[in-house]
Amino acid sequence: MASAELLYRVAQCLLTAPPTTAPAEALALIGPAFDADRAWLIRLDEALQNFSVAYEWCADGVLACLPDFPDVPVALIAHPMRDFLQNRTVVLADIEALPPDAQILKEEMRREGNCATAAAPLFRAGRLVALVGLDDTRKIHAWTGAEMEELRRLGELVLTAADRPATKPVPAPAAPPPASAEAGGCFLRAGNCHVQVRWEDIVTIAADGDHSRVRLAGGREFFELKALSVWAAMLPETWFGRVHRSHIVGWKHVRRLRRASGGRWTLELDDAAVLPVGRNFQASVRNHINLRPVPARRGIRN
Repeated sequence: MASAELLYRVAQCLLTAPPTTAPAEALALIGPAFDADRAWLIRLDEALQNFSVAYEWCADGVLACLPDFPDVPVALIAHPMRDFLQNRTVVLADIEALPPDAQILKEEMRREGNCATAAAPLFRAGRLVALVGLDDTRKIHAWTGAEMEELRRLGELVLTAADRPATKPVPAPAAPPPASAEAGGCFLRAGNCHVQVRWEDIVTIAADGDHSRVRLAGGREFFELKALSVWAAMLPETWFGRVHRSHIVGWKHVRRLRRASGGRWTLELDDAAVLPVGRNFQASVRNHINLRPVPARRGIRN
């Protein structure tokens, strides 16, 4: 589709569609025009610490990523973030070619089924506030510089529409109570549905090959496509800790730490499950449960 025609169709969509659905409807025009399988708009918080997928279009049969996490640490996209902050578009034409320092991003892209991804940064008043992007789940895809600049222009239109106030002002609700450590959670996949769970309900997350199993209080389990390293980058540290190369634990459910001979540690959980603690994770476990570290022994001089 010619650039001018696409620009016109997206603008018309944003002007005529209901404000609540217009951005998503516009992405449904943008994605196919760039031969993409997914098109999305990501918002970043003011501190550039977390991001959320605000709107998304997916081709038929393509995994939707919108419900996964309400807030994802920006550390997950640290590799391209350096370019975004310099107002540069990013094309990752072959996910498998990402360097070792982008391993967590590579694993998340694999989980989402992506062969290629690309994004353009969107600024307001000199501040990075959003990203508009494309995914290709079928092939390596090197979108051109001209295509990326066109995507940026379209993304500016979508973001402007998303920020447009409703025609009829809605009375502001009463102020919510102060946020507490109890707030927060994520969505887990159950067949064709997504189930919302609270952080406090997650007991353990265990590696299952390149994927993982999430166990809740009460014993219910969910199979997730995320690798354990992706979970470790996303989860709030106040609630969770990695205690072994194959296990993440919800701190709330730890009842006892046992230290056996030979330096072996285990955690006993409130449902009677027992987790091993890897030697490389013993220091962080000790710090979390406030055990005083043993000072290093000094050598004895003759």
